[in-house]
Formats: sequence, structure tokens, C-alpha cells
Amino acid sequence: MPKPTEQAQDVTIENASDESEVIIIDDDPGFSFMLKDYLLTSGEMKSELFASGNAFLAGYKSGDSRKIILDYEFNEGPNGLVVLQKIKALNPMAVVIVVSGQDDLEKAVETLRKGATDYFLKTNKTVFANILCSLMKIKEMEKNKWN
Repeated sequence: MPKPTEQAQDVTIENASDESEVIIIDDDPGFSFMLKDYLLTSGEMKSELFASGNAFLAGYKSGDSRKIILDYEFNEGPNGLVVLQKIKALNPMAVVIVVSGQDDLEKAVETLRKGATDYFLKTNKTVFANILCSLMKIKEMEKNKWN
């Protein structure tokens, strides 16, 4: 089996590509890389990876219009709910899709109340397709808003 050629790394906003449409904040490199590949091949969406909420927040600016996919649980640092609240404090219009490995209805409802656009379970076999569908709907709504 071939070894992965891409290594996980923290990327700062300053050296991030302007071409990316999506930010993926997740400390599981397997999930992150597979989602990044899926979004690129299935939705032609480029994405940037961050291994923690703190790494992303260090350079996040209020005018950033990229869509954010945020894990709920991190091994280190604040959880996704705390990161979501900080993102929304800086940019109330930010689109944040939360993903979690835990099937917890209370967490899902709380993240939606705090401003998440959507909430998906990582354990669902269609999680990548669900995320892409949500991103495409948001893109279409934004396009229609300006027309």
C-alpha cells in the first residue's frame, strides 16, 4: 500500500492560499485528508487544513468568507463549541459546519443554537456527501442572494 505523500501541518491564514473555499479544522488527519480530497474531486472545492481551533483562530479575520468545517472534539485546546463561539464573535456571518464522532443530540442542538450552519456525524457513511450537499446549497443561496 502506498504511503501518503501529504503530511499534516498547521497552516496559518497568512500563508494560506486565496484559492481555497473551505477550511477544515480537525485533529484527525485521516478524516481531514479524505474530506479535502472528496471536496476537490466531487465538488471542485479547494480546502485548507488546520489541526486545531487555536491554529486557525490565530490568523482568522472577520472578513474571511471561506466556509468552515469544524470538528467538535479535539485532543488538545478548546472544543468545537468554544471555537465556534470565537469564530461567530469575530464574524457573525461565518458559515460553520460542525462534525462530530459522538452521537449526542444535546451537543448538536447546542452548536446549532450557537450559530452552526449544520451538524453532521462523522460515523455516518454519507458524511462527506452531506457536507458537500450543505456547501453546495449555501453556495447556491449566496449566488441567488446577489442576483
